[in-house]
Amino acid sequence: MGKKKKRIPTEKETLLHEEAVRKKQEKAEAKRIKRIKEAWWFIGVACIMVAVALGFTVWTVARMYDYETSYVTVNGTVSSYNVNHGSISSRSSRNTYSLVITYVFNDHEYKFSDTTSYHKRPTDMIGTTTEIYVNPKNPENAKKVTTADDPSIVSAIIFPFAAIVFTLGMLLLLQEKGGSLIKRLLLIWLPVFLLCITNVLLFWIGLPHDGFSAVFARVEGAIGYTVVGGVAVFAALIDVIISNRK
Repeated sequence: MGKKKKRIPTEKETLLHEEAVRKKQEKAEAKRIKRIKEAWWFIGVACIMVAVALGFTVWTVARMYDYETSYVTVNGTVSSYNVNHGSISSRSSRNTYSLVITYVFNDHEYKFSDTTSYHKRPTDMIGTTTEIYVNPKNPENAKKVTTADDPSIVSAIIFPFAAIVFTLGMLLLLQEKGGSLIKRLLLIWLPVFLLCITNVLLFWIGLPHDGFSAVFARVEGAIGYTVVGGVAVFAALIDVIISNRK
């Protein structure tokens, strides 16, 4: 019995096969380009969020620096509290409460309402003393020291979401471009960590008369950035361990 001859495809079959391969390649390339665009979209959104977070950080620094250099610190007394009635149309119609703080400056008594809201009546705080910033040129302008850093909290809330979006975008991009461990360390984890350190150092600028440790006691946002920076370091270590086991 003779050996079966291999069938030679016709010219039309060859053209159809090449056309099918070309369309398959074009489809794969279109998907790749789409994923790259999505990655850059994530990165772009993350950059905008980082810029917004940085804006709140700069606002905190300018505000704290102004309080530290242009205001004086005095002791105030919590004299009462305001009741802030919840909106009837809102799902959350519970009342909140804010402290009324009385203080004396140049033998004149003043009072102001703090911006911090409490969900329970702060009756136990009445009569307690607290540090406040007072503008010597306009003594009616005062701010509680512990709430002067409010914008830093907003910054520290926005940044973790920016870091997550940035990480997703970079992982998608590196997946298409061919990402190694070194690239992930240099392009993902290191930038996130450095941005955290940068924000904490910026907060320190707002406290010209205090040491670095005071940043964490005076600026709540600094604690949030420290946590995110620690998470970035931990994620980098896990990445190294997993990569070395492959």
